[in-house]
Amino acid sequence: MLSKCANPECTNTLHYLRFGKVFKIETQGPVLVSGRKPVRRVEHFWLCGTCSETQTLTYDDTFGVRVLRKTSLTRRAAAS
Repeated sequence: MLSKCANPECTNTLHYLRFGKVFKIETQGPVLVSGRKPVRRVEHFWLCGTCSETQTLTYDDTFGVRVLRKTSLTRRAAAS
């Protein structure tokens, strides 16, 4: 259940989904022995409005879900 911002340094709690951004992240579990496809799970994470302005979430198999700073694409485009 979503209850607080996914940024561990932030203490904002979820009151309304419109204040921030919800991320749907699909993770893959271990390969099943019987030869079936790996189990996939979907988890939801929320970044508050303040954090979602400058940060985003990503997932990789080594570290799991991580909070990363957004790259400034708009500044690069404006400089061109």
